[in-house]
Amino acid sequence: MSRVHEDGNTCQAMLLAALTSLMVCPSTMAGASIWPCTTEMHEDGLHVDCARRQLASLPFTWPDDVVWLDMSHNKLSGITRLSHLRLSRLRHLDLSHNQLHDTLANHTFAALHQLQWLSLHDNRLQGLQAGAMAGLGQLTFLDMSNNQLQLDHNTYPPGVFSPLTSLQELGLVGNDDRREGEYPDNVFTPLTSLRVLSIDTFSMTDFGSAFKGLSLKTLRLDKKCKIRYLRNSTLSAFKNSSLEEIFLRPSYLTFEVCAFCDLPNLKILSITDANFPLPYAVEALYGLQHQTMKKLDFSGLQATNYPVKLDRHTARYVRNICVTSVSVSNTLIERITSDSVFDLDSPLARCLEEIDASKNRLAGDRSAFMKFPMVFKSLRRLEFATQYVYAVEKVGWGLGEDRLFHFSGLWENAASSTFTMRCPENLTVLNVSTALPRWGFSFGENHVLGAGNLKTLDVSYTWMSQCYGSPVGLTALETLDMSGNFCFNVSERMFDFVTTLRHLRLSNFHFDRNFFRKRAWRLFKDLKSLETLDLSYNNFIYVDPYMLRAQRHLKKLNMAGNRLQSLSVDLEPHEDLELLDLSHNMLPMLLPHERQALDTLAATNNFSLFLFGNPLLCACSDLDFVRWLWTTSIQLDGDGSSARNYTCVTDTGEVSDTHSVMMQYDFHWRRCVGQQVLGAVTAAFLLQMLALVIVYVVSRSWTHLRYAWKVMKRLRLPRREHFRRDAYVGYADADWEFACLMLPACLEERHGVSLLLRDREELPGSIRAESIVEHIDDSWKVMLLVTRDFARDEWACGFTVQQAQRSITDTMPDRVIVVLMEDPARLPPMASLERLLRMVPERNVMYVHKDTPPHDPQWDRLAMAITGGASHRE
Repeated sequence: MSRVHEDGNTCQAMLLAALTSLMVCPSTMAGASIWPCTTEMHEDGLHVDCARRQLASLPFTWPDDVVWLDMSHNKLSGITRLSHLRLSRLRHLDLSHNQLHDTLANHTFAALHQLQWLSLHDNRLQGLQAGAMAGLGQLTFLDMSNNQLQLDHNTYPPGVFSPLTSLQELGLVGNDDRREGEYPDNVFTPLTSLRVLSIDTFSMTDFGSAFKGLSLKTLRLDKKCKIRYLRNSTLSAFKNSSLEEIFLRPSYLTFEVCAFCDLPNLKILSITDANFPLPYAVEALYGLQHQTMKKLDFSGLQATNYPVKLDRHTARYVRNICVTSVSVSNTLIERITSDSVFDLDSPLARCLEEIDASKNRLAGDRSAFMKFPMVFKSLRRLEFATQYVYAVEKVGWGLGEDRLFHFSGLWENAASSTFTMRCPENLTVLNVSTALPRWGFSFGENHVLGAGNLKTLDVSYTWMSQCYGSPVGLTALETLDMSGNFCFNVSERMFDFVTTLRHLRLSNFHFDRNFFRKRAWRLFKDLKSLETLDLSYNNFIYVDPYMLRAQRHLKKLNMAGNRLQSLSVDLEPHEDLELLDLSHNMLPMLLPHERQALDTLAATNNFSLFLFGNPLLCACSDLDFVRWLWTTSIQLDGDGSSARNYTCVTDTGEVSDTHSVMMQYDFHWRRCVGQQVLGAVTAAFLLQMLALVIVYVVSRSWTHLRYAWKVMKRLRLPRREHFRRDAYVGYADADWEFACLMLPACLEERHGVSLLLRDREELPGSIRAESIVEHIDDSWKVMLLVTRDFARDEWACGFTVQQAQRSITDTMPDRVIVVLMEDPARLPPMASLERLLRMVPERNVMYVHKDTPPHDPQWDRLAMAITGGASHRE
């Protein structure tokens, strides 16, 4: 027993030694489970990531020379072991989102002399001891927001920030929930290098002596801001200081007249998302008159049921500030009067470069909008997107010679008019999406003056209905969005003068149904620099495969939301294509040559393909396509477990998904092959049975089949060469001279027509009736020469006409030709001839007088009727 006990102690000692050696040199044990963090070597040193490891304490040992350490999102309740020699070079430490509580003890970070970045936000710290920041002389960033640190001397003892002589950014928001209180005196005074401060506020806050002497550039009061009343004394500590940026986000706020007085270096003032009207904030600008600023941001200022009207009185203070950018987005502005902006000599007119008035309810005096480009000549960006217009009234155009828009018709008929627009020379972005939809502007042959620098134009969802030409003057345009308009009459020349386009969006554009089959190639022909094209939700079924052959630099093509049943577009010219969106179409699958073209793109680019929303098939004929979805290197839509998984329909009509089919691929393949083999065997069996039936029938009816074949061979349509003569001529005895002398000279000698004439062919003593029947049977056509003598001749008008009528059959419907040799009005009535004429086509009734010369064209037409007539019913 003692021997066993000794051996057990020896094994425990060896195991403890091995574990100790692994902890001392964690860099040598990559992949060992005892080391909870990941390491990565960078140019500045070793980075250690211990985030989200559920750690309750810091590791015992560290690798050599750690410079970056992330311990966020763990369960640390205290900080120890930061004095390890291997952490002496640490410059970045993230301890956020832990469970640090109570008071931050003295000398906690004393060993980290090179620490520059420290985050303690989202913990439970309640206070700091006086020496908690000792040793952090190099620290430039400190974030202690979202803790439980109250702004008083108990939490921040005097001198606690004295070591932080290099601190430039300090975050203390989300700590003190009290509405009443004061900042502790002299606590922040040592922070002489502080530039950015984020701090909690009280309902009546004064930045007093505690902040005097600071060189702050940015003051952020925009998170959980509780200020209700901004007094003249609130910012008195920053009087004549270097403060440049103030960010406020109160729930409600009122101002004293001089709330922002004596801030000569203020460049950015942001008061956003508050429950008070915009005019209140504008009036607070009294103390910034005639200053030069970068930005005034009043977006999101709203008071319920308080429509805003910007007139000359409301804008009297902002007009005297030389500000570069103004944002009044989402502030319930319903009207901007013309006199509010029409002041060419104001500092605002000279300096303003960006205007964001989007997401309002602008309506009314439209001349104010027309004056914007004329007043603000330095304007570079103009945002009027998403205006909730409910009424637009007619206005006058008293703008003098420099008026911006001139329409040849009334507003109601503006869609059929052309206009000239004048833009500021520096304007680069113009966004009027969903703005003023009832104006009905057209994208036709209009002239845009001064738009040589305009690069982005958004006119989407503006009720544009006329696209019959190409605008002139947009020589630098790179991005154009015309989505959501109603251009049924799109012209192929629409982009002829905007050839610099790189990004074009025509989603939900209401194209004509057949436009992409015939005319789309001409529309895109000159857009050779195009990189992004959006044709989604246009309801087209077919497209010209070569319509984008000129776009050699195309990177993104969106054809989602249509009714395409195949890939359609030829991808060979698009070697740079990175994204093809075919989602929500009618694609049942991708054909082999289409898949090959897509794989070729994926081999050279980081190519993505979107297919969600298509009625894909996973029947037997589509198993190769399902397998391709799981083997291709293309990035398909879907994430996580849904990646490469699409809803599909099997050959039995069952709704499944490609993941399930692929998991049982062998089963589906065997089933499909079995069905094919069964079908082939069944077809072969049926063919054998059919062959046996045919052999049996033939053997039993051989004689009848031979006879039927011979009969069928004799059944053929009559043709001219089957007859002995071309035409039998029926005539009266008194007309023998014309028939036997004139006809042969004009038809036989000149046209080679073979005629059968009874006076020339019959032998004396022949039975006349039999001769007539025999002659008609031997002739290709029957030609009757109708005269007054023909009507009195019993044989000619009686028997010959009857036999001619009987010779007309279904196979020879135009066999009879009637030649009228006298005026029909002078001919006596002939009942038999009238019945015959009902059966003779109009083209076979001709008029040839006895005195017609041989060279008359009438003989040519008669010869053609005899030799070239149809042999069967047409």
